[in-house]
Amino acid sequence: MDAHARRLVGWVIVAAGVVVAGVGALADQIGLGGEGPDKFAGKQVAAVVVGLIVAAVGLVVALWPSRPPEPTTAGPADR
Repeated sequence: MDAHARRLVGWVIVAAGVVVAGVGALADQIGLGGEGPDKFAGKQVAAVVVGLIVAAVGLVVALWPSRPPEPTTAGPADR
């Protein structure tokens, strides 16, 4: 995988993690919370934590420096 594709995949992973964390944080407000309004439950905390971890992994993938191309040395016989 080339560096550009790896960066793109990393940013897609970041976006997915942010969406998961956002849905977990706003579950009560958007009607997904099951324990009643204004009650932040364990599943919501887990969704926020997992989303943030996924986003952090995506950042590492996106921002990890790419390897420089290996130098090719042409000897006298190769010219």
